[in-house]
Amino acid sequence: MVQIIPSLLVQSEKEFLKKYHALEDAVDMIQLDIADGLFVPNTTWANPEVVQKTVTIDLELHLMVSDPLEELKKWQRVEQIKRIWVHYESTDLEDILPTLHAYGWDIGIVLNPLTESTILEPFINEIKGVMFMGVVPGKQGQPFIPQVVDKIKLFRMRHPDMFVSIDGAVNNVTLPEIIHAGVNAVCPGSAIVGKGNPAKNVATMQKFIHTLTE
Repeated sequence: MVQIIPSLLVQSEKEFLKKYHALEDAVDMIQLDIADGLFVPNTTWANPEVVQKTVTIDLELHLMVSDPLEELKKWQRVEQIKRIWVHYESTDLEDILPTLHAYGWDIGIVLNPLTESTILEPFINEIKGVMFMGVVPGKQGQPFIPQVVDKIKLFRMRHPDMFVSIDGAVNNVTLPEIIHAGVNAVCPGSAIVGKGNPAKNVATMQKFIHTLTE
């Protein structure tokens, strides 16, 4: 079954708490987007102490930042973290991978829509997952870039056992192509927390995904 990992891109502690508590009984993991205003134009709220005290389910961090190692120093004591996502475009992977491994989290690499997945081949044995961006990173509610589906299919052919996720414009319109491309997880944002009841939105999406994978 394809896992739903809601993506929370928030501007305040109040917004985070509202969205998290609406989801905590509906999913096993959430993704917290962290933007620094440098790697992407916007900034987000992300406070390790609040997260550590509040979150009772697994957590992954999506680091849309220009200095991933500096950001991760703030999070090293947050035991809920299971996976970190670092953008290939933000850093020199060869330089930082040894330090990333030292944290003990699963390491995933994020690829922007225009970045070819073949650039990961030298690092493929050192990472636990690849997340494809279906939109330009930084803002929720953007239109899906359909060429990303072909990229996922090609990557899946080369690496059938790698954990593959997609973030950006995940909704009922784009899900059929996304699911058939062979992802293990989807990270919807607006489709889950944009309107209505987030827990009910998760349940509805799960049922839809089930019809696509029967």
